[in-house]
Amino acid sequence: MNVWRLIIFLCLVFTMSSPAGFSAWTADAGGISPYIFPQEGLPITVVRNPENAIIAGDELCIQRDDDRVTLTGCPAGAGLSYWQSPADWQVKEAFFADLNLDQEPELVMLVWRPFRSWPVDKFLSHGGRIDSFQDANGMSCQVILVGKKGRGFGEVWAGSAMADPIHSLKAADFDGDELDELAALEYRYDGNPQDSSLVLWEWNGFGFSLAARQEGNFATLLMLENDPTLLLTIK
Repeated sequence: MNVWRLIIFLCLVFTMSSPAGFSAWTADAGGISPYIFPQEGLPITVVRNPENAIIAGDELCIQRDDDRVTLTGCPAGAGLSYWQSPADWQVKEAFFADLNLDQEPELVMLVWRPFRSWPVDKFLSHGGRIDSFQDANGMSCQVILVGKKGRGFGEVWAGSAMADPIHSLKAADFDGDELDELAALEYRYDGNPQDSSLVLWEWNGFGFSLAARQEGNFATLLMLENDPTLLLTIK
């Protein structure tokens, strides 16, 4: 067991023996539903999203520097730097996954950056439909995918500012359809991230659609290696 898993294991042990509650959930075509642990219990092994991937034949890694992310050769920081996040982005989470279902992993990032309205709003008499999608500091939450573009790397998909921010992103085939979905915890702008609901998003060909939501007051979301369809929420 490496240091990271040891820390998570100890946190789970503390959580299960403390007043803080935890619950397990599964996802299927009907949405998100509770998972009942068997009487003999379930060995809990936590897995994190991958931070290295083979893209276009090259092994790439994520290098973190505060809220900046650089796409580099492996190990992180060795060899060439292929792409770096802009200075005005705050990259809170970063990992590799094939969420746009193009058979090649992309760098998936949870980004906070200065709010941008829809360009078309400049020409509409009733624009500003997403003006509330930002916090008191004028920052909005977005999911951005970076992948191979021509001879280099760049944004292959970037959504508009999200209506509500998310955190604790997890990518896997949660519903057993052999396609990856995106699970996360959702809260309100200027709200408490420790009081979030569980949401599941799936790729629709042009962007992400909400597949299911489980209301709650969850603080942490973990993915279990023992069964990739299981998600563990901690209050």
